[in-house]
Amino acid sequence: MQISHEGFDLGRIDRAFIDNPYPTLDQLRWHSPVHRNADGSVFLTRHADCQMVYQSRAMLSDKKVEFGKKFGQCPLYTHHTTSLIFNDPPYHTVVRKLIAGAFTPRKLAEMEKLIEAIVDRLLDRVEDRGDLDLVSDFAMTLPTEIISFMLGVPPEYRAKLRGYSLAILGALDPVVPPERLAAGNRAVTEFSEILTELIDHRRRNPDGAMEG
Repeated sequence: MQISHEGFDLGRIDRAFIDNPYPTLDQLRWHSPVHRNADGSVFLTRHADCQMVYQSRAMLSDKKVEFGKKFGQCPLYTHHTTSLIFNDPPYHTVVRKLIAGAFTPRKLAEMEKLIEAIVDRLLDRVEDRGDLDLVSDFAMTLPTEIISFMLGVPPEYRAKLRGYSLAILGALDPVVPPERLAAGNRAVTEFSEILTELIDHRRRNPDGAMEG
């Protein structure tokens, strides 16, 4: 079904667009690739245009003003305005250098056996159950398990991480109802408490992760 791009406004999207945005996006790419919304913002749908913007040093990542309008003063505002991807140098450079060491080719090679073991465990679980949803049973779980290991997150917390991520990132959607904002704020608060506990433990025990 083809949906017209005319009248499209990112600030007024409905449930139909969220459930299946692809026909509208296709129309926008063909007929209005640099689409201006009612509030004056621009919505890009072509890969080349998005890539040019992302690579342009003239573009700013700082979202304090826009997120202030969207969230007000709350945990979501604090989280997203201190996030690496929404900040520019020099803050971005400092934080990126701190985490870059965990992603060197040597470090990633050291994790290869761990990743293989996680994959084997996930596939064994599916085999025992007898059915597979590739996204929920594998594609979602694998990165969560790997990141949990890198952060030293004990197993009892790992099942919560995916939900936290969806709630926090979901609050960035153009249109977010109050209940989803509340869920996002709860997720930031709860996840922050877990990370604080993990950090405190690691400071007391620099050579060992929490048991679990």
